[in-house]
Amino acid sequence: MTQGITYSLAGNQNDSTGFYIDLSHFTDLVINNLNLETENHITDFCQYVNEYKIENLRSRNEYLVELLMIGMYWNNYSGKAVKTGSLSKNLLKALYKQRKRFPAYKPEIDKVRGVFAYSFLEKNNIKRSGSLTLHTFENLLSWLSATGEFNEEVLRLRNWTAFLNTKDAVYTGNLIKTSMLFADRFSLTAMEKLGEYTQHLNGFQQNTLPNYKYREDYFFASRRENEYFLNMFAAEVLNRGLKKGFTETTKKVLLLPTCMRSEPDTGCKAKSDGKELVCANCNAKCNIGKVSFEMKKQGITSYLIPHSSDFSRFLVKWQNSPDTSLIGVACVLNLITGGYEMKRLDISSQCVFLDYCGCKKHWDKEGFATSLNVNQLKKMVQKPKISSAKPSVVLAD
Repeated sequence: MTQGITYSLAGNQNDSTGFYIDLSHFTDLVINNLNLETENHITDFCQYVNEYKIENLRSRNEYLVELLMIGMYWNNYSGKAVKTGSLSKNLLKALYKQRKRFPAYKPEIDKVRGVFAYSFLEKNNIKRSGSLTLHTFENLLSWLSATGEFNEEVLRLRNWTAFLNTKDAVYTGNLIKTSMLFADRFSLTAMEKLGEYTQHLNGFQQNTLPNYKYREDYFFASRRENEYFLNMFAAEVLNRGLKKGFTETTKKVLLLPTCMRSEPDTGCKAKSDGKELVCANCNAKCNIGKVSFEMKKQGITSYLIPHSSDFSRFLVKWQNSPDTSLIGVACVLNLITGGYEMKRLDISSQCVFLDYCGCKKHWDKEGFATSLNVNQLKKMVQKPKISSAKPSVVLAD
């Protein structure tokens, strides 16, 4: 197994079929075993969202994911956040905006960001903060934003800071403590139920991660094991919540990352349809070709996404297409961000995991072809069967 792989959804099996079964069971387990305090905080937040018209009320399970994020990010990063000054965080946020504004200078800006980010944000103190206050929570979100890796998550968690502004310090401390304990329980259970799928992460963190020092993707590559589990769980929750809208659209589009192709950039014969890259089915062994061929049978067009940073640009064209839904494919750490962005843009969608990571930008110097579970994808796009059975008639006495 290459050093660049941090997870494999095949686990100890031949393919990732078992993973999707395990993830579904794990998600049910988490949702069905909440304590009273967790339930109460979600109810209070839903009432706040509804009363102040913050957004169209989403499912309780989606807000549960956000409460879990609060606890997990607090456990993982609040110690670093309190050690980082506002000036450092603001500088890094400014650099991130500049790379978006001037894409031609992105490589140079990212080099500077990498040095500053590691120097300013990666402090030695990794213990979670014991100051369970709104100020510390806001400080944590500012730190997450400065890394450039949690943009969609921070957008949602800002609503929770606004909510806590309507509460007193006792309530705020109780909510944060509840979320921390929930995250602890979640992490222990996830390790038991899903741990075989992240068994390569420890080796990567010990042997390879030190080489990422001063790289702009350090905070992406250094994500904790419990965050892999969080992303798996969150993607499953989002897929369940968005399934009905996805099924009802007549047109579906599949977005595939170019890390799946067997040929390097120079050998891939994907052609532009005038706007985007479309697979040319030039190589029977190419994973993109295999998936594109199968999806074409379903009337689904497959587009190639060069990198996750290009994802936002690709989404714009479908923002005002209510009858089109998207299927996003990405590695575990990118799925929740992509899913949230599609939901924010009101695009019906579903997400599928890459079975393992392997792109040369983040994980492997040479890069190697990634893949996905085609059967899982087929199941996702299947049209629901309409029963031909006649309804039974019950005669009154």
